[in-house]
Amino acid sequence: MGRAKDIKEEIVGKAKQTLGEIIGDQSLHEDGKAQAARGRDEQDGPRELNPLKKLNRLT
Repeated sequence: MGRAKDIKEEIVGKAKQTLGEIIGDQSLHEDGKAQAARGRDEQDGPRELNPLKKLNRLT
C-alpha cells in the first residue's frame, strides 16, 4: 500500500477501536485493533527504493 493509505488504515482502525470501546461492542473494538495494527505494519515495512523508476517511464 501507499504511505497515505497505510496512515488512513491506522487512523480508521483506531477510530473503530475507540467507538467499539465507547458503545461496548467488543467485535468492533477487535476489528479496529487489527486494522490499526495492519496499517502500522505496512508503514514499518521497507519501501521500494528505485530512484530511476520515473526515468524508465519517460524513455
